[in-house]
Amino acid sequence: MNITGDIFSFLCSQDASRSFVIADRLLPFCQRCAGVYLGMALSFLFLLVGRFHRKGLPPLSILCVNIAGLVIMPVFGFHILDPGPAWRLWSGLVFGNAVAFLLLPAASIIWNEGTTYGHHTKTSTILFWILLAFLNATPFFFPIESPYCHAAVIILSLIGLLGVLVCVLALMAFLVKKTLLSVILKGLGNELEKN
Repeated sequence: MNITGDIFSFLCSQDASRSFVIADRLLPFCQRCAGVYLGMALSFLFLLVGRFHRKGLPPLSILCVNIAGLVIMPVFGFHILDPGPAWRLWSGLVFGNAVAFLLLPAASIIWNEGTTYGHHTKTSTILFWILLAFLNATPFFFPIESPYCHAAVIILSLIGLLGVLVCVLALMAFLVKKTLLSVILKGLGNELEKN
């Protein structure tokens, strides 16, 4: 198995019967995971390029859609309903989108200690709906039988995982920073009381 297969083996069962074959090459993850990784990657890139992650949590309508995207995953993920590959991909795409749209803005708010830069506008909201429409349409044309499509899916999947990793590391660094700062200040306070 190659390095990408090894990376994804920690996260996916890699069932070949439930994985896409693109240009005669099997993806190293299942159809649902392909959707999750692609949904996260495209949404992380959307948020970062537009700098929307710095504007706080998205409007209520977008939050509700993303919460619904999180709820959809158990229905399809636990095979309560399993109508086929396109549905597996779709459930992963909306779930991945929801993860990115909730995780990255929340990590940014926490890292910046509640400070946001600007606010969401009608344009940013419309752009979200366009992205969501694209993600919802993706199962109709995916996969494209090209070695470039195979490479793009692998690269985007790694970007999706990297986005989650960066958010988690940022949150952990923030917690460590706050904890250490609290311990140092408490120690200084104790020293001042002694003097």
